[in-house]
Amino acid sequence: MPPSEEETSTRTPEAPPSGGSGGSAGAGVSRHGRTLLFVAVALGFVIALLSSSIKNTLTAFYVSMTEDFDVSRGTFAIAPSAFMLTYAVASPVMGFVADRFGARKSLAGGLVLGGVLFLVGGYTQSFAVFTVVYGVGLAISYTAISYVPLGVLVDELFPPHRRGVTYAILMNGTAVGFVALLPLWIQLDEGTVWRSVFRWLGIVLLVITVVALLVLPKEGGSAGAAAREGAEPQRKTSQGMLSEVLGSRVFWTISLAFFGCGVTMAFVDVHLVAHLDHIGLGANVASTTVALLGAAEIVGALVAGYFCDRGHGVKVLVWSYLVRALSLVILMAAPTALAANVFGLLFGITYLGTVVASSMYLINSLDARAKGLALGLMWFIHQIGAFVASEGGGISYDTLQSYDPVVVFSAVIALVSTVIIAVWLPRVLRATAAPAVDGKVPDGKTPDGQTAGSETADGKALGTGAAER
Repeated sequence: MPPSEEETSTRTPEAPPSGGSGGSAGAGVSRHGRTLLFVAVALGFVIALLSSSIKNTLTAFYVSMTEDFDVSRGTFAIAPSAFMLTYAVASPVMGFVADRFGARKSLAGGLVLGGVLFLVGGYTQSFAVFTVVYGVGLAISYTAISYVPLGVLVDELFPPHRRGVTYAILMNGTAVGFVALLPLWIQLDEGTVWRSVFRWLGIVLLVITVVALLVLPKEGGSAGAAAREGAEPQRKTSQGMLSEVLGSRVFWTISLAFFGCGVTMAFVDVHLVAHLDHIGLGANVASTTVALLGAAEIVGALVAGYFCDRGHGVKVLVWSYLVRALSLVILMAAPTALAANVFGLLFGITYLGTVVASSMYLINSLDARAKGLALGLMWFIHQIGAFVASEGGGISYDTLQSYDPVVVFSAVIALVSTVIIAVWLPRVLRATAAPAVDGKVPDGKTPDGQTAGSETADGKALGTGAAER
């Protein structure tokens, strides 16, 4: 565990209390402006909730789908595994799209695509077609309406000191999916009910598309937020944006640890319900476990956002990965209903903590025109880990009739991520903050894009004047 420190990349200076250049969500915003912000955040929450259905429907209906398509669990795992890989490739692309064209267009496009493909998936009788629909099409849709574009939306609408909690609120849409939708799907699961669920979700996504186009702001990219804060964003080439992200040591440290997030999340998203069924705990225990996971996820996300906005991102990440590893050990050691429920609580409290803290480091530490791309590349690495766990779980069950190997592997990887954050990230933050004290750096940022005027990894103020001397 690192010493008591405050880190640069998850916090920037407080905005002025009123007027001036305090950001779009400052106290000087009109009542009408505040209402529009509230509506946009509420819609973002709903979109996150609906996006969760792309993943949690497969989690709940996994066994029924294998029986409906008459394939083994290992064969069916090809569909979610293809989803993981497509999501990995699509994430940086959608990040670039959101940077260039804004969150509104990215979200609307993803909603239309998701609505159409849910309808197609609900009718097809071919597993090959379903694999393409789910593993490729719905993966692209999910990428366009989930973590990356919603992160860009938060960057467009809010100043840095309010992004952590706001992003946590949006991401809690996925948590509500665990609390409300996933238990509902599990209870409805019988025969081909999943097909009706897919069809209704397709209709709902198409309706929400219209609402999104009417409600979300039309201005695109983080340039809008930067302009509102009184800054002139520099337009960079695609190569320049990519070079900035790949040259950031903060990006690489966060993303390597985030690989472990992908491994552990994929176990929950793809194999958890099937694992609980395999060890004889049944649908009721599975419903309770995922409901507890979702409820804890809501609390964990808000707590993570609160502490990230106050500069404690390292602590959030270390504890999230460590507790996640512990939860997997408990699930493996004691295959009982009580252990499953404890697992749900512990894993849930960390589920979005890693997402919020990791995203805030990148959103608050990189150039305005490269934030979506950075988030996309981080999720690319995440999804490589997700693919490993998704496919590995299916192969493990087909060959050994057990999910235990993937549970153990996930726990080990979570511990590795804990070490990466606890040992390397504080050193990287100190190393990247130090040059700003000694001399002027471009755009008032450290080599990793950290804003002058924030705090160093040692918790000491790094004033703007110091950065410009």
